[in-house]
Amino acid sequence: MSGPVKALPLRAASAFLGLALAAGAAAALEPEVLFSKVSSSVWAVRTFDAQERPLRAGSAVVIAPGRLVTNCHVLAKASSFVIKQDNVTYGATLEFPDPVRDLCQIKVANFTVPPVALAPAGSARVGQRVYAIGNPRGLENTLSEGILSGLRGGGGGGEPEARLLQTTAAISPGSSGGGLFDSEGRLLGITTFAARDGGSLNFAMPVEFLAELPGRAKAMLEARAREPAGSSLRRVPGVEVPLNEPLRPGDALEYVRIDKLTGNRSPVIYRLDKVNGDELSFNMGGRVEKLGGEVVSVASPAGGMFDTSSPPGGWVRKDMQPGMRWHLDYIAASGDRLRHELDATVGGERPFRVAGVELNVLRIGYEGWIYASYGTGASLVGTRFVGSALYSPELGRIVRFEGEHRRGNSSATSEALELVRIQR
Repeated sequence: MSGPVKALPLRAASAFLGLALAAGAAAALEPEVLFSKVSSSVWAVRTFDAQERPLRAGSAVVIAPGRLVTNCHVLAKASSFVIKQDNVTYGATLEFPDPVRDLCQIKVANFTVPPVALAPAGSARVGQRVYAIGNPRGLENTLSEGILSGLRGGGGGGEPEARLLQTTAAISPGSSGGGLFDSEGRLLGITTFAARDGGSLNFAMPVEFLAELPGRAKAMLEARAREPAGSSLRRVPGVEVPLNEPLRPGDALEYVRIDKLTGNRSPVIYRLDKVNGDELSFNMGGRVEKLGGEVVSVASPAGGMFDTSSPPGGWVRKDMQPGMRWHLDYIAASGDRLRHELDATVGGERPFRVAGVELNVLRIGYEGWIYASYGTGASLVGTRFVGSALYSPELGRIVRFEGEHRRGNSSATSEALELVRIQR
């Protein structure tokens, strides 16, 4: 049988309590110390459309070497995006999208900023002091203070296990993707949204979700890859899908047409209307292709010389290899129906970026003459044509076309057509 429990002497108890309080106080950082510790790892995000016009601003937090996390809605509809802090800017690319939880991991090459420390899973407690750091309304590295005011079930997408972090720390447009930190400077969550007209009702996704990002992104992309072409299943908004995913009705190829003589740029859109067997119909039948990219017809030449000078079947051939050559002699089916006599040569592979994704492309060069065509005949005097195309085997289509046609000393056309984005 055990004896009675002996109380600690008053002096010893006081000393023990003092040590415990001192340890707790040492763990909590003063706000200015906390800000100095973690603010260098919170960056602004800037997104741009196909014409490099600004779209959205947000925030991102460094969670691993060369890796940051932001909200997927910050990246929605962007053709490209960068991260920025003060006068330093880095290009970035999407790595792991999880649009259901509105978390997207991005990667940045040659980026050496240290990651923040992550709070232990399940350590969030209602009433604890928290700090939000982000870029509200473009004001970089803004600190706000509050408490963790609630743990709410349901993180979106019908996920009852998800527990949003509710906080009184202020969040404004531009804060999305920023960090919510505990008093030790450890990341508790990614600030995501504020309730409209809700006072101090602001929310963050818990840090536990970050470890699940790669697996969830892989599962989502694999599920999309299994969807048949023409599927009526709705894509999840807020994130760009892989470039090589099969096109479906409603998708659009967004090119930019560049007049190389004046520098003028204008958008060119080929929107997929329907899939009929192995044929794709764009722009209400204005352009029809085979599934493999072979051109069937061009009734509405939206893409300038790319369309008006297109050979029957298109500018490329199946199973092209570097060094391949062929001769073209045809009357263009659209535009002024001019006779073209061209020699095509396939060069080597080279990298080319579309919407931040690097592709390996083949370059095809074209040289020859264009003749005025009248019915079945043609004029005896031709005018010089030089062109080139960059073809992506992965996408099964041309991602950049250039053509120059000189009709005389005072008349010439020199233009380019470049794929900048696939709208999903």
